[in-house]
Amino acid sequence: MFMKKGFQISVVALMLFIIPGCAANYNQVMKDSENMFYYGQYKEAARKLLPAVNRSGKDQLLFMMEAGMMLHAGGDYENSNKVLLEAGKLADRIATSITKEAASLFLNETTTNYKGEDFERVLIHMYLGINFLMLNDADSARVEFKRVNDLLRDINVTTGKTYKQNLMAKYLTAIAFEIIADRDNDYNDREFAYIEYKQIYELDSRLALVYRDLQRLARGLNDMEDYNTWVGRFGKRDNIPANAGELVLIFQAGQGAVKVSRGPLLSDQAMAGGIRLSLGGMPLKEGVTIAGVLGALRIAENPIPRFQKRSNRVDHLVVNINGMDVDRTYLLEDIETTAVKNLEDDYKRLYMKVAAGIAVKTAAAVGAGYAAKKIAEQSKQAGGYAGLIGTIVGAGVGAGLISQIKPDLRCWHTLPANMQLGRIFLPPGEYTVTVKYCDASGNEVQNSEVNTLVVTKGKKSFYNYRSRF
Repeated sequence: MFMKKGFQISVVALMLFIIPGCAANYNQVMKDSENMFYYGQYKEAARKLLPAVNRSGKDQLLFMMEAGMMLHAGGDYENSNKVLLEAGKLADRIATSITKEAASLFLNETTTNYKGEDFERVLIHMYLGINFLMLNDADSARVEFKRVNDLLRDINVTTGKTYKQNLMAKYLTAIAFEIIADRDNDYNDREFAYIEYKQIYELDSRLALVYRDLQRLARGLNDMEDYNTWVGRFGKRDNIPANAGELVLIFQAGQGAVKVSRGPLLSDQAMAGGIRLSLGGMPLKEGVTIAGVLGALRIAENPIPRFQKRSNRVDHLVVNINGMDVDRTYLLEDIETTAVKNLEDDYKRLYMKVAAGIAVKTAAAVGAGYAAKKIAEQSKQAGGYAGLIGTIVGAGVGAGLISQIKPDLRCWHTLPANMQLGRIFLPPGEYTVTVKYCDASGNEVQNSEVNTLVVTKGKKSFYNYRSRF
């Protein structure tokens, strides 16, 4: 009977701390499907996620992205697009509803709708575009690839970040323009493709893959001044067989980076210094000290995660035609490096805001615990139990803080480490094509794939490969 008004308030406060920690763990739900995916059971993995895909909730966007990727890897491009089109709409709605980046949000983002990292939202449209290419719908593919780089520009403008244009999207945009130009005999679409190739060269002049395309398109547009410039710069690269068809190889290598904890909050010198600085610049209530606040945070986790790279044994594909190695794939989009750099840039930009939010919240919680103890001490009914009440409330404050200050480790788990492209022009006919999965030294690191393919005059045939380890 002794714990009346003061202790009841503390119980309510403790409940507010603990309830958010009861949220379902996305990573636990994903575990079985992810294991199935990386063992090549793509469609089965997607099927296991369907209930979560169709159920609204804070993790629905993630489940949509994962299921869309699984169906894509399984070659079910039509159903992959059905899922990813809805994911794109949901990502836009969630992003629009977040009007500001509140530092307090980082204390426990797992209780909020997952809005997707910037690069993840962009890649939804990348995969939509690839799906459309695989479905022979170049017009829709072009729209989605354009959306990739339009989104990147919007993000740069609205956030001040410095994302580069996505070379994979630009290359596939150019290819889509070429397909449409061939179909409609349209000079303008061919010129648009040429503009894309020139922009790719400006973005990465070392990319040898683009040299031949610059020469091809300059000649195709009868721009001999440009053509001679490119030949003088790179040597002649456009020795393409007459009436050739083309194999376009899209390669997605390895396992993408995933979020992991940075570890204890106070072990990070930048964050610990930010918290001390914030505490030193704010008025502290009775019973609240900097040492006391830091003590309450001693086993809390850093709420801003980091991306950690995973397995990627395959450096590139080598393409063998009728027993002869003829070309390889080239890396155009390094997804894992983008993920790591992105979050590190965010950390440098946000850690002081997050530190300030933690300092304010923790000081308030410690102050509430001290106030509860004082109330108990002033209560005649508490008697000798005031110290026990203070201990209980202090423990509650510690447990509450730990439940609220933790990293949000949700992310798109089935992304590859990088995306590559290969282009091979061949005379019309039937070929035995062997695709070799090679490391950086050219050694094969997994079984090659052998197919018999028919090349048709003036047509582009797309092939989509994925390594999982």
